[in-house]
Amino acid sequence: MSNNVEAILNQLRGVIASGDGEGVGVWLTDLVNESNKEAVNDAIHELGRMDANLIVYLVRFIARNRDVATTSPLLEDLLFEQVLASPDMLVEILASSADVTEIAYCIHCIEALALESATLGLETKLAAVSDEGLLISMLGAIAKIGFCHNSQNLADYLYASNRDIIAAAILALGSIGTYDAVQLLSDRMGTDSDFDRLILDQFAEIQDQFCIEKLSETLASHITHVRNYGKAKLAEMGEKAIPVIIENLNSDDVDLVVHTLNVLGDIFDESAVKPIKNLLHSQPANANVRFAAYETLGRLPSQKIALALAEGLNDKDDNVRLAASRAINNNYSRMLGVGVKNLLHSTVFDSGKIVAAIVESESDNIFLDLLGEEEIRDALFAYIREQAHSDVVKFFNVILAKNDRGDLLSFIQPEQQQEEKTKILVYAIDDSRMILNIYRSALHKLGYEFKLFEFPETALKNIEQDAPEFVFTDMNMPLISGIDLTRKIRETYSADELPIVMVTTQSESDSKNDALAAGVSEVIGKPFGAEALKQAIERNYKPK
Repeated sequence: MSNNVEAILNQLRGVIASGDGEGVGVWLTDLVNESNKEAVNDAIHELGRMDANLIVYLVRFIARNRDVATTSPLLEDLLFEQVLASPDMLVEILASSADVTEIAYCIHCIEALALESATLGLETKLAAVSDEGLLISMLGAIAKIGFCHNSQNLADYLYASNRDIIAAAILALGSIGTYDAVQLLSDRMGTDSDFDRLILDQFAEIQDQFCIEKLSETLASHITHVRNYGKAKLAEMGEKAIPVIIENLNSDDVDLVVHTLNVLGDIFDESAVKPIKNLLHSQPANANVRFAAYETLGRLPSQKIALALAEGLNDKDDNVRLAASRAINNNYSRMLGVGVKNLLHSTVFDSGKIVAAIVESESDNIFLDLLGEEEIRDALFAYIREQAHSDVVKFFNVILAKNDRGDLLSFIQPEQQQEEKTKILVYAIDDSRMILNIYRSALHKLGYEFKLFEFPETALKNIEQDAPEFVFTDMNMPLISGIDLTRKIRETYSADELPIVMVTTQSESDSKNDALAAGVSEVIGKPFGAEALKQAIERNYKPK
């Protein structure tokens, strides 16, 4: 150690002993500015042997000279060592200081060292601090540590006027993750979509039983963005969510059951098959429930669902039969093939409706298996020729060609005739491909020109170029809901210029009111057929 550094150190000891805080700052400045860095480091090590009161002086000095942490990192290391040995000293400084700079640095130290023992001091200080930057920093420190003594101490900050404070409080409570913290976050939901999403992110991150239950509750929410984001988080969580959400299938709330089935399909896990089979066995009266159940089963590869699927082909609702046909197709087996053939040969069931379901759902596996049954094959070919949309005809042309059955192509070619189209272009937007198949069949039968979109953002990109005259949209879609889509369209087109009809399984009046407030012309329910679409167009379309 150089003589100069030794002299500075000796003088520094004397100043510390005298309690001269300003003097300590002067001598610490001289020490860190000394050119002999090796000697300075030796001196800093010597400082570590001094009284614990050194913490006070180091906090004040480094707080006002934050560059010291870079130029003389050992000095901050020394402080951290002292704090770890006597954490109460730092808490005392935090409690007693009114200096924003000192408080901010104390918070930094607590966060950097993850001092759980200091969190009570942070919680106490919160109530005495008005500086918003400090509040955000304190909440951030609690979030980093992931602990507090009483979550209620953070509750008020969930409703602050500063959005950054609210976000910091959400992250802090999410990091804490206790029952009380999660309940506070749950109570906060419903008024702001950005914060609601942030809260649901916390639940998905925690993934304990209570948080999964809270996510499951969103499926019954009347608030569209809460429900849609909750569905997305549950789907991302995967099979861990299934034991919780399958309990929803026992509910009398139709909307809850449908949304739960949608999520089970997104999770794509075979463990959901049995609960869905049990649901169908109960013969739910609501067609939307039956449709959602079959649509979900179609997404869950399993050979254990033959009977349930075959029964779906005989459902009284056209849309349910389409969903059942697609589910059979995706899980096709010899057993299912026998069941389908028996239904089609039976005099009890309407084979024509079953044939329509197979064709309109583009069930290629069923179609190919039935080609050996002459009577059934002729019925399939007749429907394709006479009633199917050109896209469906093309689909089965490709299927026959790929499977070396080109000899049959002539039997499904429609007669060449100019079809009179109604001079109106209709957009149909739904994230379910099965629903889009239903739109295609219905709008084709009605004679409208139409374009189908699985993704709302694609529809938005094309709308100016195509200039559609009518829009049908689903309410519940990921990323962009039907309500959000409507708001975006209404930025350019009025209701008179472009009617928008929302089609939904939702029964809650709140959701319908939100849709109408966003600019939707009318809300109609699923399931729907050609006649329902025709009437909706006639009620809302005003020819120009």
